[in-house]
Amino acid sequence: MNALQDRLAPGSTLGALSQSRQWTMCLLAAVLVAAVPWQTRWGVVPDTSWIITMCERILGGDRLYVDLIETNPPFTAWLFMPPVALAHALNLAPEIVVYVYVYAICLLGLGFAALIAKRAGFAENRTLFSMLPLFLALLVILPGNAFTQREHLGVALLLPLLVLTAWRAEPPQARMPGRWTAMLAGLCAGVLVLVKPYYALVVIAPALYAAWRRRSIWPLLAIEYWVIGLVCVAYAAAVMLLYPEFLSVIYPTLADTYMRMGNMPGLLIAYGPVYLIALLMLHFLRPGLPLSPLVSVFTLASLAATVALIYQAKGWPYHAFPAFSLVLAALLLRTAQIDPSSPGKTMELGRKLLLAAIVAAAAIPFMKTQKPNAELVARLEAAAHQPTVALVGSDIAAGHPLTRLLGGTWISRYCSDWLSESALYLSAVATRDGNKEAAYHYREIADRYIDGKLAELETKRPMMLIIQKNDSVLAEELSRHQDYVRFTQDYRPIAEDETVRVLLRDARVSQAPSPAATSD
Repeated sequence: MNALQDRLAPGSTLGALSQSRQWTMCLLAAVLVAAVPWQTRWGVVPDTSWIITMCERILGGDRLYVDLIETNPPFTAWLFMPPVALAHALNLAPEIVVYVYVYAICLLGLGFAALIAKRAGFAENRTLFSMLPLFLALLVILPGNAFTQREHLGVALLLPLLVLTAWRAEPPQARMPGRWTAMLAGLCAGVLVLVKPYYALVVIAPALYAAWRRRSIWPLLAIEYWVIGLVCVAYAAAVMLLYPEFLSVIYPTLADTYMRMGNMPGLLIAYGPVYLIALLMLHFLRPGLPLSPLVSVFTLASLAATVALIYQAKGWPYHAFPAFSLVLAALLLRTAQIDPSSPGKTMELGRKLLLAAIVAAAAIPFMKTQKPNAELVARLEAAAHQPTVALVGSDIAAGHPLTRLLGGTWISRYCSDWLSESALYLSAVATRDGNKEAAYHYREIADRYIDGKLAELETKRPMMLIIQKNDSVLAEELSRHQDYVRFTQDYRPIAEDETVRVLLRDARVSQAPSPAATSD
């Protein structure tokens, strides 16, 4: 009888393991399915909607940084060009294909990271597979208003490199990753660095940890870092060759205006307390247990991402997503750690509930939606069919995705009036501080932009004009220009909500050529 039981035990174990894997796969599918209706709360976020429009206009022949003014380097357009081009080839809505593309990237990043973890043989592996649905939720449920943002995609593709770095931090006698695995992990991680170069810190900090733990410089010379470096060099050369205007015109303007804007107090208040509590929880979850290489790598990557968050100083949720998603991943990995002194001990229910509370608190900044009001969209659709659209306002969310929801055509070179907002604000600050030279400089930038804006409106004469309500500074500036006052006399208000007021061009003059067009 005992012999029979011995023969049956391995099969029973394998059966239980197989059943556990099936249950995990079902949970993964459930998370993915749940994410689809969950993301409808936010719709396509403003930045992504603008990027889709930008890609369409590039495909239509517009020149980036000449006919289109984008605040980011060209990789932003390159990253989203494949799904937009595919959507047009298949005659599908680009938004749908972009969503599928983003889900595929999340699955690719997580799946590749899990494969590397399996090959590395981490002590946490016995529980990590069952936790995959939670890690997937960090990528497709948590992001909220950061979903489809470039940082969101970059973090998903960074995961394989972070797991690989933890593997390299193991003792030198441990089996090391293969060449192709390392190269592919480096290629994936390079996306985040190409999105915004200062995210190189998120790669460097864990690499330094691996070198310190191994007491050797060799982990810093691993092939994955060579791949990232070569990709970045090739990208820099491509930007200089293909888009010299970005380096000679756009970036200096950004550095002089947009990049000087920030809200550091608001940023620290919004994110600081929850983030610090999350860091403290790394100790409180498993007191007395040293951080494993996996937990250490993800924690250091998160801390490096906070440097990028503070450097940008805008405080927007998607800027905080790398720091928060990586520290939450570190907390999940911490729960999976094995305590050698009591390997069978599980974490107390109270600590699990506290961890859940921290995850919920960390998700709060990502819950705000900028999705246009459905009633407003319906009224505008009834008033005009596929209108040409312009915006008077500095917030990208005032015009996007509203324009695309209407099937409209965006007429402007800019996504919003961010340049005038920055210049007018900096001019006011310089005036307050008594710096006449700086005040004149920024006033000149604002005047040039406003003159160009008025010329664009008069030449293209959009059917629909969106007015951002809370951008009173720009509205006051434009009201001093008789050209703008005369221009708006041809428009009548048709709808509004708490953020925008929308004007429609009078049908009697909508077909009349503009004076500028006649003179041309």
